[in-house]
Amino acid sequence: MLKSEKVNSEFSALFVKYMKGTCSFEEAQHVIGVLENPHNDEQILDEISGQWDKWQAVENNEELKFAHKVTMDRILDRLHHKIRLQEDEDLRDNSKRKTIVSVFIKFAAILIIPLFIYSAYLTATVFKAKSEKSSQTIWQTIKTPAGIQTDFVLPDGSHVWLNSGSVFKYPVSFAEDKRQVELNGEAYFDVAKDASHPFLVKAGKMNIEVKGTRFDVISYPDEVLTELILVSGSVRLFSGKYEDNKTITNIKPGECAALNAAKNKLIISKVDIAKYTAWKEGLLIFRDDPMNEVVRKLNRWFNVEIILQSPELKEYVYTATYKDETLPQILELLKISAPVKYNITERKRLGDNSYSKRKIIITKRR
Repeated sequence: MLKSEKVNSEFSALFVKYMKGTCSFEEAQHVIGVLENPHNDEQILDEISGQWDKWQAVENNEELKFAHKVTMDRILDRLHHKIRLQEDEDLRDNSKRKTIVSVFIKFAAILIIPLFIYSAYLTATVFKAKSEKSSQTIWQTIKTPAGIQTDFVLPDGSHVWLNSGSVFKYPVSFAEDKRQVELNGEAYFDVAKDASHPFLVKAGKMNIEVKGTRFDVISYPDEVLTELILVSGSVRLFSGKYEDNKTITNIKPGECAALNAAKNKLIISKVDIAKYTAWKEGLLIFRDDPMNEVVRKLNRWFNVEIILQSPELKEYVYTATYKDETLPQILELLKISAPVKYNITERKRLGDNSYSKRKIIITKRR
């Protein structure tokens, strides 16, 4: 813990170099070690906060500021993720859950600044590399852990919502002729209109072109289908390179394009848009969905492992809408409305001292 004014002054000077991305590797390691220390006193935290405010006021690189905004969103998401994990740690003990959550909230304010600035160093390093290798495309990656969602605005003004367990990549600077991004997982796009710079999304084996529209893409690596649901505007699906201009089909609002890459099969159908896009509003909507689909969504939403132990339950159809319900509440509602019962097993400590996902066994009620 740093206490003396002299040490704080030395750290302050080093911290300025760190924020500018000009310190050596050894200096960076030292700064990161200080920032990651959960026992820093109030004086050093005030120093960090003050220097951050000064840097933010004089920094003219808007792209760098934007990257910091994305980084802050990701840190907040991680904190919320920790809170959610602790909430689920004891599904049957509400008083314990409230105590754990209050502790995390208390420490969140202390953790935000050092974690944010540590990530900012990594971002600054990326931009420094960009200036040194201007001919090379530098990609920014945004990841959402299982159980949380986030949203952000791209440099071109396009708004993106990223669902649980997803990875989104975009170039720090879009190319002169197009705006290209990559997705593994699920995202909802509200693309800024720019007819001269088409917006391209690579999602698994699906290649998408839009110019200004709203749509949802589902492309998790562990799922058979890659799906695109068009809310408004128009979308073109193409194969190969964009420059080859090989159109597969055009999608209309209210349609879903489902691609089974393994079978090289594309199916276009009319769908209930709200069912696919409600997740970004915190809603889980099921409309005559088979139970295995319900379980798949709950697993991703709450970062748990629900197992249907009775095979006949997999095809049981279920209809419900959930908003802000906790997993215990949903399980109880499921037990009331469907012929099921459930059992929650204890989490196991793994070799790295982390814990396995909460496992919930669902069986048919006799």
